[in-house]
Amino acid sequence: MGRAVRDHLVEFPEIELCACVSPREPAARATPAPGPLWLTPETLATHRRREGLPDEIVVLDFSLAAGTAALVKILATWPRPLVSATTGLDAATSSTLDALSRRVPVFRAPNLSFGNAVVEQMLRALPPAARAQVEADIVEHHHSGKKDAPSGTAVALSRILGSQVRIHSIRAGTVPGTHRVILSSADETIEIVHTVTNRAVFARGALRAVRFVAGRAPGLYTTEHLLSES
Repeated sequence: MGRAVRDHLVEFPEIELCACVSPREPAARATPAPGPLWLTPETLATHRRREGLPDEIVVLDFSLAAGTAALVKILATWPRPLVSATTGLDAATSSTLDALSRRVPVFRAPNLSFGNAVVEQMLRALPPAARAQVEADIVEHHHSGKKDAPSGTAVALSRILGSQVRIHSIRAGTVPGTHRVILSSADETIEIVHTVTNRAVFARGALRAVRFVAGRAPGLYTTEHLLSES
């Protein structure tokens, strides 16, 4: 995702990449060269290494849960606007993010694609009486390397639908992500399907979220807020 974000920055000329945080610097950047700073998580935690970063920086986080947990500890003493798409966070990390949102804008979403935001809005619009008349299933298919099952997106969709939602997870191939919401009743079925064919979708969504939170008041923001201004 880091590479995808860098590849699509050209579509967002108002955003400048200041630094990349990775366990190791790419081999091609082993010697000094113009461009963003390259930091490890350990050097990011060092105050001296952050002195070259502008005050108005927005932090974009695509990492595993352990990486986000380490990041929020840094932001607790160095509060900066944050866009985080990491799923599987524990209660302590989620609580720290909530506390951070009272100081700076924090954008959280398990899925940053525009299409998924539309699907969420469609499900929220389902009248409670209609929801009571259907059985709900979610079938989600991701590439074989995805670690969590069910995905954070599937869990978020199930929470919108309420209780008694069956989630079926497939981990195979190279599919970036497909989510199929199936609402079944006697003699009829409604299906809402969202398919991502390229991770560029998530990169663009992340950059839109960065643009959205820049200069915002402190608070916890989601794709619902972003969609309302699209």
